Amino acid sequence: MKRYKIEQINVSDSDYKLTGIYKTTGDEIKSGDIIFTYESSKADFDAYAEESGYIYYHPNVSLGNVLKVGEVVAIISDTVLDSVAKEALFAGNNNATAIPIEEKIITKKAKLLIAANGVDVNLITGHSIISEEVVEEYLKSTNKAANYQNIEFYYTNAHQTHFKHGLKRLAIIGAGKAALQIYDTVLAEKKHSPAFCYDNNKKLIGQSLMGIPIRGEIDYSQIKKDFEAGLFDEIIVSFSGDIDARKKVFQDVLALNIPIANVVHPTCLISNFVNMGVGNILFANVRIGPFVEIGNNNVISSLCSFEHHNFLGSHNTFGPSVIFSGSCTISDSNKFGTGIYIEPKISIGHDCIISSGVVIRQNIPSNSVVRNLSKVEIKPLDKKQD
Repeated sequence: MKRYKIEQINVSDSDYKLTGIYKTTGDEIKSGDIIFTYESSKADFDAYAEESGYIYYHPNVSLGNVLKVGEVVAIISDTVLDSVAKEALFAGNNNATAIPIEEKIITKKAKLLIAANGVDVNLITGHSIISEEVVEEYLKSTNKAANYQNIEFYYTNAHQTHFKHGLKRLAIIGAGKAALQIYDTVLAEKKHSPAFCYDNNKKLIGQSLMGIPIRGEIDYSQIKKDFEAGLFDEIIVSFSGDIDARKKVFQDVLALNIPIANVVHPTCLISNFVNMGVGNILFANVRIGPFVEIGNNNVISSLCSFEHHNFLGSHNTFGPSVIFSGSCTISDSNKFGTGIYIEPKISIGHDCIISSGVVIRQNIPSNSVVRNLSKVEIKPLDKKQD
């Protein structure tokens, strides 16, 4: 039997949303068929069957679930299973024990927490993926919570060290990984100085992110009062994984009549005759060609390029290296993966998901999913002995 799990697509993501289930439990499946699809904050990924047989999905899994790396979604059996065998199939499958340390995957933030707290990784059992959250739970369970320092709040003096007076004070909505990317960009652009963050995670309130205070929850009446009290000059929405949530927060902030910033890395090349709305985030080495129109609240990752006379709507997110030819039209609330190429004069509707590695040669209607169905095959290199 072959287990199919949530694999780590991006090093920065530990949670993934299940966006497609293509078979029914008990169906016959052929090698190369798509079993399920899940998305990270920047990309969409298809899980393919590596063998033929009969597919059985985990009974607790359903479309829209948010799953962690390593969780089993489905199992392929070479025979049809009866009800007893099906019930036993997933028993304990997500509760591995005593996994050898050399087989464990340790995320970057987890490594920093482990080093900062002197943790013996061999004592953390039951996890093939050791994430920041796993280390947190271990520290709490061993009464080391008092010494625990989340790496996002580790460099407590960074803000005071890097930013000078006289810059526009920027309030940031969201205090997660995306806020750290905002931090890096505003540090480079030298136009804004982060004032504080708002975040709905109550555990973060009162802490600081790289020296930036976490002021409170996303309370729009309080945000309005803070602005009127002169505590910040402009505001930006940092998170991008959930497009609908980002759109709603942006629209709610826009209704407050508070100045919303554009955060643009200084390595971006912005051509003449470009019109841009507000709330846009452009990371390093983005190119915007002449006569391009950009709406509001878009997140454009590094190395994206929009050629001349493109029209881009609002609330879109782009992974790295999405390349548009000239005279394309992109509507609202689309999610683009990474490494995507778009031919000239293409029109893309709203609420689409464009998977990584796609070359788009035809118009895409609204509410579409565009996938690259070519399967990547990875085999061991057969090295000849001298």
